[in-house]
Amino acid sequence: MTPPAPPPDPWYVVHTRTLKEAPTAQVLREHLGLEVYAPEVFRRTPAGLHPTPLFPGYLFVCVNLNRVAPSSINSCPGVLRLLAVDNQPQVVPVKVITTIRMGVERLNTQGGWPLPTFQPGATVRVKEGPFAGLDAIFIGPATPQQRVSIFLEFLGGMNKVQLDAAALESCAVTRPPLHKRGTRGQGRIIHACTLPQ
Repeated sequence: MTPPAPPPDPWYVVHTRTLKEAPTAQVLREHLGLEVYAPEVFRRTPAGLHPTPLFPGYLFVCVNLNRVAPSSINSCPGVLRLLAVDNQPQVVPVKVITTIRMGVERLNTQGGWPLPTFQPGATVRVKEGPFAGLDAIFIGPATPQQRVSIFLEFLGGMNKVQLDAAALESCAVTRPPLHKRGTRGQGRIIHACTLPQ
């Protein structure tokens, strides 16, 4: 009787240096022999379609940590660390990896993420990342890599921030034009931000 096949190795998340997802994935494959998944989606830009990381700064590795020590992964060039809670690397369910693969394939088959459709001055809402839930004013595309500029109101004033366009959604809230406010309470004038024409 044939013995049952061993269960597949689990998946984990690796935090990488910014813009180093692809070379880090190559190092993990070549030096540690790991199966690596660094999902990329096409982004439409005026210059054409360009593959970009779906999760900038992160990738997935399939590994048995009893055979490959976490320290071996963490010491690879480009790796910041295995994501862990209480020093325990967190397993990503296989069905999550499968869902991401299917979603990426479907999105790329449809031509990738479209250019942002927001108009300068439109109110948008940040739906992911550290500013999730905050409303902002859309300024416009900042770079060909689908980064966009917005004005966020925090820390007592309007601050210009660049985010991935996919992190924004339309917001039905309308807000009056930005204007000069009085003072911040200590006699310091708060100047209005002016949107580009």
